[in-house]
Amino acid sequence: QIDIFKEADANIVALAKRVKAALGEFDFEAARREAAGEEPEEEKPARAGGGRRGRGDDRPGGLVAETWRNEGAELALVADRSLFIESSIDEVRNTAILGGLLAILVLFLFLKDLRTTTIVAVSIPISLLVTFAPLNMLGISLNIMSLGGLALGIGMLVDSSIVVLESIFRCREEGDEIQGAAVRGTAEVRGAVVASTLTTIAVFFPMVFVEGVAGQAFGDLGLAVVTSLLASLGVALFLIPMLASRRGMRWTETQPRQLHWREFASWVALRGDWRALMRPREGHGPARKLLRWATFPLVAIYLGLRFVVGAVLETVGKLLMGLFFGVVWVGRAVLVPVLAKLFGLLAHLPVRWTQRGLDGLHQSYPRSLRWALANPLTMVVVAAACFVATGWTMTRLDTELLPEVHQGEFTVEVALPVGTPLEQTVDVVSPVEEAILAEKGAIESLLLTVGYDAAYSNRSDEGEHTARFKVLLDRADPRTEDEVVRRLRARFAAIPDLDARVTRPVLFSFRTPIEVEVHGDDLLELRRQAEVVRQAMAAMPQLADVETTQRRGSPEVQVVYDRELLARYDLNPGDVARRVRDKVQGFEATRFNLKDRRIPIVVRLQMTDRETVEDVRSLIVNPGGDRPIPLSAVATVELAEGPSEVRRVDGRRVALVTASIAEGSLGSAVGAIKDKLDALEWPRGTTFFMAGQNQEWERSKGSLWLALALSIFLVYVIMAAQFESMWHPFVILFTIPLAFFGTAATLYLLGISLSIVVVLGMIMLAGIVVNNAIVLVDYINILRRRGAEMREAVVTAGTVRLRPILMTTATTSLGLLPMALGLGDGAELRTPMAVAVISGLIVSTLLTLFIIPVIYSLVDRLKARLTGRELVAEPASEAPPRVALGELAGEGES
Repeated sequence: QIDIFKEADANIVALAKRVKAALGEFDFEAARREAAGEEPEEEKPARAGGGRRGRGDDRPGGLVAETWRNEGAELALVADRSLFIESSIDEVRNTAILGGLLAILVLFLFLKDLRTTTIVAVSIPISLLVTFAPLNMLGISLNIMSLGGLALGIGMLVDSSIVVLESIFRCREEGDEIQGAAVRGTAEVRGAVVASTLTTIAVFFPMVFVEGVAGQAFGDLGLAVVTSLLASLGVALFLIPMLASRRGMRWTETQPRQLHWREFASWVALRGDWRALMRPREGHGPARKLLRWATFPLVAIYLGLRFVVGAVLETVGKLLMGLFFGVVWVGRAVLVPVLAKLFGLLAHLPVRWTQRGLDGLHQSYPRSLRWALANPLTMVVVAAACFVATGWTMTRLDTELLPEVHQGEFTVEVALPVGTPLEQTVDVVSPVEEAILAEKGAIESLLLTVGYDAAYSNRSDEGEHTARFKVLLDRADPRTEDEVVRRLRARFAAIPDLDARVTRPVLFSFRTPIEVEVHGDDLLELRRQAEVVRQAMAAMPQLADVETTQRRGSPEVQVVYDRELLARYDLNPGDVARRVRDKVQGFEATRFNLKDRRIPIVVRLQMTDRETVEDVRSLIVNPGGDRPIPLSAVATVELAEGPSEVRRVDGRRVALVTASIAEGSLGSAVGAIKDKLDALEWPRGTTFFMAGQNQEWERSKGSLWLALALSIFLVYVIMAAQFESMWHPFVILFTIPLAFFGTAATLYLLGISLSIVVVLGMIMLAGIVVNNAIVLVDYINILRRRGAEMREAVVTAGTVRLRPILMTTATTSLGLLPMALGLGDGAELRTPMAVAVISGLIVSTLLTLFIIPVIYSLVDRLKARLTGRELVAEPASEAPPRVALGELAGEGES
């Protein structure tokens, strides 16, 4: 078995492709038939991977062919970690594409206009394509996290475009010329679009302060979201106005005359050149005329050749163009009307139902909002209840560092009692191997490693008594993997004196989920207390595979020298110890040169002279002396047990007790362990500390909450600069705890643990949810400056902005829906984040439409009482109110 590891900065997918290319492909069955003479030489087919392969074929090939040709051995690829990564990346790409299509669909349902939908929808692919260049310059590869960031932001890429297009169409309704409307409409909303985009981008800036696994794992995701949103901002401010200002491709009268399709340009050119050639030239002297007639044959031949070649190429071109335009005509005259009719039939009912729902909301929302404004105390109580429920729910959520990602493979590490010889270990695990293969089921392949390689092993718990079963499944399905793990655990539990532990490959953290550090100075006391802790944890149903690093040590022969006796016999302790070691373990006397290899020659006693403890006691420690002195005369030689390991943390001796999560979450398991260990009796000088993934979670959690606080502060600063007010951003910030209420309630109902990915989704949510409130509060201020009364301004702004708010919420939520469904490899990392964003955004939108107007009116009254001033109306020449994009698509609502 050859294990290949990548370097720290290498790409595992690229490395795997290079390894596979180096291995090549080979047909072993055909090679065996060829070697046996069953296949005639002249009928040998070409083998994959570099031609024919077999003995006697000396053409270069891959390592597989070379190994078979030189050694007669089969070299096969049995495990490839890059396959899971490639599959996960493909799934993220598919979810991003599906999310984009759903976002475009909801745009069409809201707008009912295919051209308007197409203009807005074009911002998604253009923004994604523009994003790849900055990511490449930043050295970010296409991985699970960077593509996950693009998939997360795909529903937000159209928000800025929707606002810009709405402003352009409003200017058209006011009578502006099409290009002037594009310029003025973009200029009017440019500041608001930039500010709303910055509020979303600003929440990712504090990620640079996040420590631990969170900062390392999610940096690529944050950069991907930021670059894609900046790209969408550029598309909204430049590309969308250009597309909205186009009338279509039409010929104008100022264009030069075009050749008819039946005319040949080569014939027209030949006719004109021939007439010019034959036209008499006046004023030319005899020499010029003689030269003209002398070169006439050459010119005529040139014109003839040019006409022939041009006519042939032009004929072919006209045939191809005729075919192309014929296909276009058929498509335009036949396919387009048929598809348009079919699309209209399919979209009729969804569009009708959507518009009915929107019409009902437009009729009922103003009445509901007036009731909310008339009963502010009720809405304040609802908001306060949401805040309290958020805190109560968040404290009762289970916690974990990262969701466990099932990659379709795991390893079962088994251990027999220390000192079990290799042959006996093989005898015990071989029947288990045969039984597993007999009921293979979802297992694709099984790799068994018995014993260990002392030259490469750095683990103290490995030896001839250990074995590893690496199980590769045919698919990365969590339910299938859990079922296979339960079956294998039951099988190993039936074997006496055998301990089994299941380990899975991890993507980010290399720490065991549960690690308890038992601190102490006395090794014997430390080992005893670690065993007490292990037994207590093994009885807990939340844990599995409970082990301690202070196991029984390996049997060893211990030699304790008597220095007084050595001095009496005039022997040096160092020389005696060196002789004993050389006789038992051996020493390198010299090296034998064999071509390019140097083989060490080790000299030591024969096995019959060093096999037992008595043989060691009989070793002569003074060769060449007058009287032989055995080792037993100057030392005590006995068979004892050595320590399995000596581990120190911060200078103190430590025994680790590790475990995996069997049921529940990391947070609940850690809490139960602390309660269990606090109830134990601890000898003086021994303590315990919870390490493992819990330690990483505590470290990451603190920095994540700090990043969330900094994100909210940055959002407030940006809004304060936009509104030039300290009060209105304060009102808008109420949307953030409302969003967290939706997230916390959904996580609690679905049983999703609070992890790094969930907190990152909440940070991202803080920058998203404020956009709806910004749109609402901004328009309330505009109406009040135009002289509108407070309550009417609030109701009118809510009614006009209802459709854009619902549209942006729907596009973002449906863009994340495929990710939230949890389909495909690596979904365990994507689903919690998407669920947190979707649930928080939907709940925040519903509550924002009622609570934010009420909070705005209350704060405005309070500000007026404190300052004695109200919002001053602008002059009457101010432009009329904005028209909703849905109206301009043909609804005519007010």
